[in-house]
Amino acid sequence: MSEPKDDKDFEKQSLIKGEVQDEVDRKLFELSALFEISQLLNSSLNLTSIADNILLSPMGRMMINKGVFLMHRGDHHFEVYTLKGLSRELIGKKLHMPDLPQKPFLLEEIKSNGFLWLSFFEQFDIKLFLPIVLRNDTLGLVAYGKKLIGKGYIESEIEFLSSMANIAATSIHNGVVFEELKSVNVKLDKKIQELNTLFDIGKELNAVLDSKQIVKLLGYGLMGEMMLNKFAVYLRRGDSVELVEKRGFAKIELDIPHLNALFDVGSAYALEEAEEGELNSVLSRNDVVSVVPMRSQDKTKGILLLGNKISSKSFSKDELNFLYTLCNQAMISLENAWLFEDSLERKRLEEELALARKIQIGLLPKQFPEWKNCEVYGVNISSKQVGGDYFDVVKIDDKNYIVAIADVSGKGVPASLLMSNVQASLLALSGEVKAFDHLVAKVNNIIHANTDSDKFITFFGGVLNLDAMTFTYVNAGHNPPYWVKADGSLQMLEKGGLLLGMMPHMPYEMDTVRLQPNEKIVMFTDGVTEAMNEQDEQYEEPRLEKLLQSNLQLSAKETTELIAQEVKTFTGNAPQSDDITVVVIKAK
Repeated sequence: MSEPKDDKDFEKQSLIKGEVQDEVDRKLFELSALFEISQLLNSSLNLTSIADNILLSPMGRMMINKGVFLMHRGDHHFEVYTLKGLSRELIGKKLHMPDLPQKPFLLEEIKSNGFLWLSFFEQFDIKLFLPIVLRNDTLGLVAYGKKLIGKGYIESEIEFLSSMANIAATSIHNGVVFEELKSVNVKLDKKIQELNTLFDIGKELNAVLDSKQIVKLLGYGLMGEMMLNKFAVYLRRGDSVELVEKRGFAKIELDIPHLNALFDVGSAYALEEAEEGELNSVLSRNDVVSVVPMRSQDKTKGILLLGNKISSKSFSKDELNFLYTLCNQAMISLENAWLFEDSLERKRLEEELALARKIQIGLLPKQFPEWKNCEVYGVNISSKQVGGDYFDVVKIDDKNYIVAIADVSGKGVPASLLMSNVQASLLALSGEVKAFDHLVAKVNNIIHANTDSDKFITFFGGVLNLDAMTFTYVNAGHNPPYWVKADGSLQMLEKGGLLLGMMPHMPYEMDTVRLQPNEKIVMFTDGVTEAMNEQDEQYEEPRLEKLLQSNLQLSAKETTELIAQEVKTFTGNAPQSDDITVVVIKAK
């Protein structure tokens, strides 16, 4: 009877030994698998590669359909870092998970706890969660979906995955440290690049004494280093502020108070991080995103306004600090260039103005003829910079006189020299050409043949016949003079043609008016109607018309002097930007 008993015991022992052997084999297999996974994870410091291996290795061994890895971003916030079997649009998704357990768990085990973040995972049928913990510090979370064979996770599988998560913690930590070191190195490399850029641009800026070229170099630096094509540069010299460079902006509308407020800015800033206010609201409406002052000697003397970068990314603090240093460097170079330019300009102007004044004075009539039935008078008030205004009274014979007024484009010696051509042509042709329109056409040909294409002259002139009291005139692109009639009505004298010097062989139309007693012809240059006051308002024709209609009885001399005085009163302390020239003919 004992023999069967021995057989049963032997069979039972063999069965136990087999189970033990199977368990040992399973453990050995798991240890071997964990060793392979450990080698795989530790073979790289690339965080993305590590996270992918954490997902792929178990998914392949256990036939899992999906997995997701989330990085801990501090303060219980997690971000989807990588995933498998799910839409990549979820990458970057952030979740607030304040009650996340630090040990592995199944969704079904904590479903009743009411965690708000569980709904995100439920919609994707995620089953198992494995926190990545290193020295009680949660680094991340790996979560898996269900197994393709339809079975749930058994205890040994969860233990295996938990061991893998523990092994992965060190690799994740090393990957994070490596990423941080890479980030620090990138920032360090950028700082070195910025210093080299500042040094290179600084050398170029200091080697240039042309303010326009300095502004261009600054623009090239902005486009090259910041990858932007939308910026504007304002500079202050003395009391004036000028927009010296504008790229990319359709328009920038800033009035004087806002410009003055900009020049009170002492440090660079981005509008999105600045306090709300009227100035920043105006800047934002003009598509400005950042402001960088250009300072020298503790004063803001220039302003750089920045639009969006080509990449549409915001300007970082480091970038704004770099631009602040670059702009300060450019401002110092600009001031040096201005000093150099001012000294050259002062010397050149002194020589040029002396010669130009001499030429211009010589062109104007020294005295005016006296007639029984008519009078003529003219006045020319030079601006600070010698202009190209001209008027003349040229005798043809005892009964016929040419009265003319003209304005040359530009200023200085070139304008005065060109005007001398007009006078010489009028004098030379006045006795030869009978028809005044033909005379003007010949003057036009002479001017065109002797000047560049960018030089031209507005001209108005006519022949005054003292017997018939007629004025036969041609207007070559000049401000139309007024025929002031005795009843106060006004008529503009516009018949004529193209400006002198623009094109050769141009026809000109002439017209004749007959002056009745007390009627006037008032000629003027644009220095009258375009004179500006301190509010940047122009004098303009309506004011002149009202002045003429209110002073019908004044003589030719009194009328010219009144117009000059009224313009001066209107402009006040604003600088005179152009010559003021007025010529009046009046029938007695």
